Amino acid sequence: MRRSILLPAAVLLAACGDVITEPTAEGIMAPAAILAETFSGPDNIVDQANQLMAAEGFEYRIAYAEYFTTTDGELGSENVIIARDLGNKRLSLDFIPNDPRRGGLDGDPNTIDVLIDRTQGATASGVTEAATTGAITAAMNTWDGQRCSALGMNVVPVDVDVGLVQRIFGFGGTGVVVPDIMHAGWLPGAFFDRLAPGGSGFILGVAFTLTFNSGDLDGDGNPDLAAREIYYNDGFDWSTDETSRIDVETVALHEAGHGLSQAHFGTVFRNPNSGKVVFAPRAVMNAVYSGVQRDIKATDGGGHCGIWANWPQN
Repeated sequence: MRRSILLPAAVLLAACGDVITEPTAEGIMAPAAILAETFSGPDNIVDQANQLMAAEGFEYRIAYAEYFTTTDGELGSENVIIARDLGNKRLSLDFIPNDPRRGGLDGDPNTIDVLIDRTQGATASGVTEAATTGAITAAMNTWDGQRCSALGMNVVPVDVDVGLVQRIFGFGGTGVVVPDIMHAGWLPGAFFDRLAPGGSGFILGVAFTLTFNSGDLDGDGNPDLAAREIYYNDGFDWSTDETSRIDVETVALHEAGHGLSQAHFGTVFRNPNSGKVVFAPRAVMNAVYSGVQRDIKATDGGGHCGIWANWPQN
């Protein structure tokens, strides 16, 4: 799906039915009118947030957001594309090497700093803060362990309610922004309803891309990437033991991919005969949750290496 600087991905309302994988996606029809585009128009949520941030003097702005969704929704019986994300597997903004505005934890702007908010780390479904922090840390270590890159990732759990976007909309947070990636905790469904109509029922997590309000260090004509904030929907039944509930590490691995500048990838559609949801190919960075995935698939690894193989010389 196409994205532009102030228009995040369309909300993906997926089909009911069992989740399966198949190697190819043959006979896919054109998308039906089931992709409800959000954040568009003069009063979209991004504009509202940016106006509030400007009024309070914050040096950051939201460029766009990426949703990770469930397979719930009413799509009818036809063969319909749920998500079709192709392209170069990367978001339009990447971290800039040697950016002196970054490096907040150790002073090195080329270290990828990761904060995990422990103050909102326990879920309403009973997963402890220690368990969610462990799952998120494992997800970050999976990305950091890719042989093609040397990120020197610095993962730090903190007892600070980080999160600028939640702060702006009254869901806690101190407004603290520490580049580069912030796992800002589990928020109530009402937060996700602000992002999209009924979002509390299908958005598992969201990654916001924050830019610096001023400056163009690399001279590319785009705002410079400051940080990515990740939030998880506390309205779901979460787990860390690979049950049929939503797996924390799987969702964290997906959202961390966005944190590291990867975009959604792959085609997801409903087979009209079986009613099953098909992923082609199945990947961590599919826009729709397909069950437990705690390892990096080939397309995910390719996307990661395309962004980070030459860091920090790129």
